[in-house]
Order: sequence, then structure tokens, then C-alpha cells
Amino acid sequence: MSEFSTIPPVLSFTSTAAVLITAWLAAASDWKHWRIPNQLLAASMAAALMFSMFTPDNLTLRDCLLGGVTGLVILLPFYLMGGMGAGDVKLLGVLGMHMGWLATLHVALISALVGGVWAIALLFARSPYADWMSAMGEGMMYSRKRIPAPRMLKDSRATLPYGVVIAIGSTLVLIAIEMYPNR
Repeated sequence: MSEFSTIPPVLSFTSTAAVLITAWLAAASDWKHWRIPNQLLAASMAAALMFSMFTPDNLTLRDCLLGGVTGLVILLPFYLMGGMGAGDVKLLGVLGMHMGWLATLHVALISALVGGVWAIALLFARSPYADWMSAMGEGMMYSRKRIPAPRMLKDSRATLPYGVVIAIGSTLVLIAIEMYPNR
């Protein structure tokens, strides 16, 4: 593989398993408790370093560290602006150590798309428009009277466990890498 390939490398079985286990354990914790345990991330980080140093069919130590830094650098500004928790930033950094820098960029992009769709759906579901649309649909079935459109609330904010979004994004990237390894 060339130094500046636009195709992420196919990961070894151990790295793929480590990514999936780490991502989905973090997602379960984030979903239930709204936090990602540091113990999980530290254990996965240690595994990534060991895989890179002692497994010949895995990423090199340089690629492992570059992937970790890439994951941290991508999400750090959002953490500093208060848009996400530190666990989410660390999770992408640790997954980057298993996947390398290019796959980490892909995970970040796919996760941003998934998170954006989820946030829009959540905002709509929590908005007065969701109730209005439901009432309008029911009202049209039973009467011809017009239902007034609601006013938007200033303080309506959506929050979502971004660890789940990262798990979905990393799983989709792994599937794509496995299905289309040479594209």
C-alpha cells in the first residue's frame, strides 16, 4: 500500500474485533449512563499498542499513534466548545489507534452524518411541529378545521449519546472496508 493511499487498510481480525467490542461497549455505557468508562478506553488503547508492536499483520506503531492523534484532533474542538464530552473524543482516539488515520477520518465523517440525521430527527420529535403534524393528520381524518402552526421554543435543544453515533460510524466503515477492500 502506498504512503498516501485514499483507501483505508483492511484490518486484521484482532483489530476489527477490538474496534467492534470497544465501540459497542462504549455505546452501551453512553446510552445507559451518558458516560464512557476510562477503564474501557485504557484497556483498548493498551491492546492497540500491543497489537501494533507484536502482531505482524497489524498496523505499525506509527500508524497506530497517528490514528489516535487524528481521532483526538478531529473531535477536540467540539469538546472545547462544549458540544460533546471528553469520553467521545477519547473513544474516537482509541478507535483510531486500532484503525489508522485514514479509517479514522472516514469514521468521523460517517459519524457526523449519522449524528446529524439523528439530531435533526430528535429536534423534530421534540419540537411542537411533531405534535402539530400528528394533530393535523388526525384532524384531517375527522374534521375540516384548520390547526394553527406552533411557535418554536427558544430553549429547545437536542442531546444525544455520541458514543452510539461513533459506534455506528465505525461499524459502517468496517463493513465498507471489508466489502470493498481495493476501491
